[in-house]
Amino acid sequence: MLLQPYSAEELRVAWCNRLFLRCRTHRNKPIESLDSLTPQILSQRLEPYGIHLLELVTNSTEFQVMLSLKPTESTSSAASKTKGRVSKWLTDQMPQWNSDIKLAKGYFAVTLGEPDSKSVEAYLETQSEHHGYDQRARPPVYVQSFDYRDTERDLLATDHAATLLRYHVVLATWFRRGVFTDESAECITERWREMRQGFLIDKVSFVPDHVHIALAIHPTKSPIAVVESLMNAGQDLMWDRYPNVIIRSAAERLWQPSAYFGSFGAISSKAIKAYMHRWEGLHAE
Repeated sequence: MLLQPYSAEELRVAWCNRLFLRCRTHRNKPIESLDSLTPQILSQRLEPYGIHLLELVTNSTEFQVMLSLKPTESTSSAASKTKGRVSKWLTDQMPQWNSDIKLAKGYFAVTLGEPDSKSVEAYLETQSEHHGYDQRARPPVYVQSFDYRDTERDLLATDHAATLLRYHVVLATWFRRGVFTDESAECITERWREMRQGFLIDKVSFVPDHVHIALAIHPTKSPIAVVESLMNAGQDLMWDRYPNVIIRSAAERLWQPSAYFGSFGAISSKAIKAYMHRWEGLHAE
């Protein structure tokens, strides 16, 4: 087995990374120009950063956006870039204002996806049936959910933001070689839970040749950085504790250098979009 660490740059990634971001003005002080910010204007200003604007609604005291982000983009950096572009545009509209006081420091952000959190969790729960392992006397499947105390959830909190950032990650073994047992899957899961590197594991679902993971991350962490950490920690553990399994499988590395991750939340993207348009209609009256 080649113990070459995985790097984010080598990974082939399929992803959907959507974020709902809500920002207010400093002390809710009305700024009339903010109400005239259009999707076309903000989209052009975010394009150089690789941030794709999906939706925008505004009034004089706040703006709400739905964004599509690259795998390398963290929520905090996306929020900073978006707020910076809005602040710069406001300064251009009203140069007599001090740009430092236009927008509040904090923000609210949640991840979105077409499936909501209940759908993702149900999907992870049914991997045994989906792959036909449920008919075996001892299915080679490990499924586990985790609850955390508020103090543990605080590890994902920041001083100036309220966030809930959740992702569904899928990692496959080298050429789909079946290497995981319930024992090794449990050991890998515990290693991941011990890491405390800006993420918390909410649920895992292992079958012999791949794993589904539902997790929450800190706003300063990019999804691809978390995926890289998971892959390297899993590979190190398997080689340390189960080297014979890897050798018998003829796998050159534990994982394929690829991954899928998709953002999701308690509410679907479609529901958030509908909420934004209702909010815009109410504040336009």
